[in-house]
Amino acid sequence: MPMRTQGWVDALVFSSIRRAGTCRSLVLSVALGVGLGACGGGKGAAGAVPQTAGSRVYMQNCIGCHGPTGKGMGMQPALPGSATVNGDPTALAAWVMFGVRPATSPAGKYPGMMPQFTYLKDDELSAVLTHVRTQWGNQASPLAAADITAVRAARVAP
Repeated sequence: MPMRTQGWVDALVFSSIRRAGTCRSLVLSVALGVGLGACGGGKGAAGAVPQTAGSRVYMQNCIGCHGPTGKGMGMQPALPGSATVNGDPTALAAWVMFGVRPATSPAGKYPGMMPQFTYLKDDELSAVLTHVRTQWGNQASPLAAADITAVRAARVAP
């Protein structure tokens, strides 16, 4: 079932409830949402992220687990400096789209599971993956929508 994408607070709350199912996650999600809402994201805001297509998709779908700085929240891997994020873009795309764990992210290290974002359009996936690959000190190459289309096609090919 696709996650609601009516706003990053909804994504934050509903993704935490769906994944962890605990009151602690709900409280953390609400507290984080209130804290992020209070910062305003304007000039001078700590950790302000430039508003791009990729950052908007990140705020709607990823922030609930990876947080506003991409460092994760204990149950998920940090994105800054990640070998998976900065490595093979097709492996990263397959992980985000289909939940296929790449070899660069050892099983068992993080108790959380990567949800499947197959419902996102190719341009949304390329935007968010480019965002993640170029933020927080990451300097990996961007992904084009055609790259995502190829990964998606390879997955459904016989």
